[in-house]
Amino acid sequence: MHGLVSAITTLLLATSALCARSSQNPPGRDAILLSNVNTLTLRGDRMTSARRVSPIPQLKCVGPSKRVCELYQPDTMRCKNEGYEYDEEVVQWTCQASLPTEFKLGATDVVCEGYRNSNDKWILKGSCGVEYRLLLTEQGERRYGKIEKDSSEETSLPEFFGKILLGVFMLAVFAVILIAVTGGFSNRDRRQGRGGRGGIGGNDGGPGGGGGGGGGGAYGPYPRGPPPSYGSWNKPSSSQGWTPGFWSGAMGGAAAGYGAGRYSANTGSSRASTERFSSYDAGEGSSTRSTPSSNKTSTGFGSTKRR
Repeated sequence: MHGLVSAITTLLLATSALCARSSQNPPGRDAILLSNVNTLTLRGDRMTSARRVSPIPQLKCVGPSKRVCELYQPDTMRCKNEGYEYDEEVVQWTCQASLPTEFKLGATDVVCEGYRNSNDKWILKGSCGVEYRLLLTEQGERRYGKIEKDSSEETSLPEFFGKILLGVFMLAVFAVILIAVTGGFSNRDRRQGRGGRGGIGGNDGGPGGGGGGGGGGAYGPYPRGPPPSYGSWNKPSSSQGWTPGFWSGAMGGAAAGYGAGRYSANTGSSRASTERFSSYDAGEGSSTRSTPSSNKTSTGFGSTKRR
């Protein structure tokens, strides 16, 4: 009995060793372990190799702003294996690229194709690319202006509804001011029309009768009695139409301030856009889209993804 147990134990150990050895064997001649890769050199004008899925660019800018990604693309990037945290095959990377002083690297994640599936520790040789984030330095913001993140990343639901409510409020303000102004002009025109008809009727009545005609001849086309005082012309009357007041002035000021702010923002954006496009090379098909004064080495850090 003891001999049978020993034989079974030996068989199990041999099977376990065989499985462990087979797990260390690559599933294909172009399959490698990422932990055995010390460095990666990626180029901006090349695609990765592919087996299961489509190839991807070796260098891909993923934000945070599409406008910044369009301003400049590095020619090459070199990434170094810095070890791992919990899983030996989830490597941490340090990536470096030569960039103009207006730009700097953010996160740099290495994306590789799993050989058999997206969770396979074996990867396809040559399938790794880098997804990097490109940011503006202070010098870059002075040159291109402050460029915000893409709206899909930065606009939350409350902010979206807040902008809608602000737009509705401003439309209501403009509508109130427009109705009040047009109503005031209409009332004034009606008053002037009534006054003109009364004056003409008096003149016509003068020549028509004896006593009435004499009275009309005495005064002619001028109104009876002394002219109104200066104060009476400026005193508001309940029968008069709308006149500008505190609330209409406040709403008009708010509308003017809002419009001035939008104009200033659009002007700044247009200026930044003009400077950005003016810095592009005129040559068609040129890979360098900016004319930097000098370059420096920028460093980014990232982890590993599989696809």
